[in-house]
Order: sequence, then structure tokens, then C-alpha cells
Amino acid sequence: MKITALETQASNAERVNVYVDGRFLLGASATVVLQMGLELEQELSPGQLEQLRSEEALQQAVERAYNFLSYRPRSREEVRRYLRRKETSPEIIEATLERLDRLDLVNDHAFASFWAESREQFNPRGARAIKNELRMKGVEREVVEEMISDEKDEELALRAGRKKAQSLLHNPAMDFVTFRTRLGSFLQRRGFGYEIVTRTVKALWKELKQEDGEED
Repeated sequence: MKITALETQASNAERVNVYVDGRFLLGASATVVLQMGLELEQELSPGQLEQLRSEEALQQAVERAYNFLSYRPRSREEVRRYLRRKETSPEIIEATLERLDRLDLVNDHAFASFWAESREQFNPRGARAIKNELRMKGVEREVVEEMISDEKDEELALRAGRKKAQSLLHNPAMDFVTFRTRLGSFLQRRGFGYEIVTRTVKALWKELKQEDGEED
């Protein structure tokens, strides 16, 4: 098999159409073509053709992974699951993850830190809830336990509960028992423990009632 043409695709300058013996063989990433040193009049052995197909499959998987990672950091398992949905072979998935590892683009410690900071900033939740979320995303338990602690849960519970508490107290007939039940359930669903929930409910009731000029 002799390479008789290497033509840049009209619709994508980063891809090259490879022709062998005057016939179209396949489209490949320009990166792969350069890496393999393909050139006109080169004889292409069956082994080289197999390597070309394999390298092209890997490059496509890596590019899919890059795109997937461009929206936000992902756990290693999220990338694996995404590539499986794209019907990528197990061998190519592992090779892709190895390449991403070398580039430090998949790092579950960094991902866990990102996830916790994002939750803290935009949607405060307790350590228990964050740990559950990370485990659902495939982060190993040891990494989760290492990266996530409950030291900020008291502060986060106040932040998470304040807006909900304010909405509850818009009802002038709201009594403490009903307030405690509704706000307590809200905070528990967000992963805060019983003791922190109890203290937070009392603190927000006192704080907001005082702001309204009412007695406890």
C-alpha cells in the first residue's frame, strides 16, 4: 500500500484525508499524521495501518475528553463513563486516561477540592452530602475522606439556611415548632448533622426575630 495523497479536509483543517493506491483510505487527525511521519509515496505496511487506526481512535477519544473537561473539572470515573457512552473500547479509554494523567487533566484530589469549593460558594451543603456526591461521581472513598472535612459545617449551615428561614418567616403566623420542622428538614437534606441543624435553627430563629424587632 502506497500513500498517494494527503489532503487537508475542507471542513476541518486539523484533519487529513489519507489516500492509498489512488483510493481514499481514512480521515485522520493531522497530529497523528505528523506523529507517525506519514508522507507521499510512503509504503504503508499492515502493521503501520493498524497503528494508524489505533492512534486515530486514541486521538479522537482524547479530543472528546478534552471537550468534556472544558466545561468543568471532572473526576476520573466521570471521564471513563463519558467515553463508555461514546462506545469507546476499554483499551482506548485506559490509554486516554493515561494521557490525561500525564497532562494532570484528571486528578481526583483536585476535583474533590473544586467540588467542595463550588458547593461552598454557590450551594452550601454539609460534608456528608458532599462526600455522597463525590462518591456518586466515582471518587474513591480514601480520597473523599482525605479531602472533605466537616469543620466548616456550622458556618455553611447558617449560610444555607438563612434564605430558607427568611422565606419561612415571611408568614407572620409562623411558630417556632413549624419553623424548626421545616428548616430542620431542609438542612438535613443538605447533609448537615442533627446537632448542627438544631443549633442553626435556634440561631436563625433568634437572629431573624430580633431583626424584626420581635421577642424570641
